[in-house]
Amino acid sequence: MAQTNQGILGSFTGTVGPVTGYTRNGQNIMRTSSSTVRYKHTALRIAQLEKIKVCSRFTTAFTGTGFLNKSFPAYGNTGNGYNRATSALMSQALIGEYPDIKLSYPLVMVSKGKLPAAAHAAAVPMEGGNIYFSFTDNSDTGIASSSDTIILVAYSATLKQAIFTLHAGLRKDCEAVLNTAAFKGNVVETWMGFLSNDEKDASDSVYTGKITL
Repeated sequence: MAQTNQGILGSFTGTVGPVTGYTRNGQNIMRTSSSTVRYKHTALRIAQLEKIKVCSRFTTAFTGTGFLNKSFPAYGNTGNGYNRATSALMSQALIGEYPDIKLSYPLVMVSKGKLPAAAHAAAVPMEGGNIYFSFTDNSDTGIASSSDTIILVAYSATLKQAIFTLHAGLRKDCEAVLNTAAFKGNVVETWMGFLSNDEKDASDSVYTGKITL
């Protein structure tokens, strides 16, 4: 990339051959033109694109909330939580062959990390459309803490929407409620996990079943 002053032809804007000229912050800039790469749509590439699309339908429900950045801690890795969640889906939650590729929800993870996961986790519907989660207190296991906060998620594949929280209570509570009244009448997939009090660690999530609200 190079900067140019006004020459005998004035400032150069547009593309001529391999060179593109434009103005930025009052400076005339010249750089090598971007090339258009045409990818051959092989069967393998088409299948890969379909896998990405299937994963995106799920992760889009969390986009813009910051949820995945916390439920999938970086632990020094690059990228963001959206990318880490997508990687987990791609590697372990996809089943079937193109064109019938889909997510196996029991294999989906909504959090992933070093904290001990929930023990004996279960979820049942409540009157009013909410979901009651229960689990065993394992605060004395590994690096678990009684002050770890509870992650809860309910996802409606029909609505392509999710209701979730990072702070539904504490690990020591052994129970939590997710307000899913907005999904009443729908079938949802559910998960729970834990987040450390300083929000630097998370646990692998546990699938707690399909529920009709």
